Amino acid sequence: MSGQGRIWSFAIPHPPLLPAFAGVAPYNVIIVELDEDPSIRMVGNLVASANGEINEVDPATIEIGSAVTAVFQKVGDDVTMVRWIPA
Repeated sequence: MSGQGRIWSFAIPHPPLLPAFAGVAPYNVIIVELDEDPSIRMVGNLVASANGEINEVDPATIEIGSAVTAVFQKVGDDVTMVRWIPA
């Protein structure tokens, strides 16, 4: 897979949340349709840079249909998450 796609949908979670996420709320959660097959969708966060924070993008700037590229962030000793940056 190329790691390229487009924002298909998004949500902005607000408190109350799980305690681990309360400090970074509100943040974005996006659903991305992959360029290779738009019926394949992945969930992640839109960040401004490869090592960005999940709450660094202004939710008002997120647009459905925007092109994004996958990046991977290590968030724990044995956990790596897919995140998305503007293409």
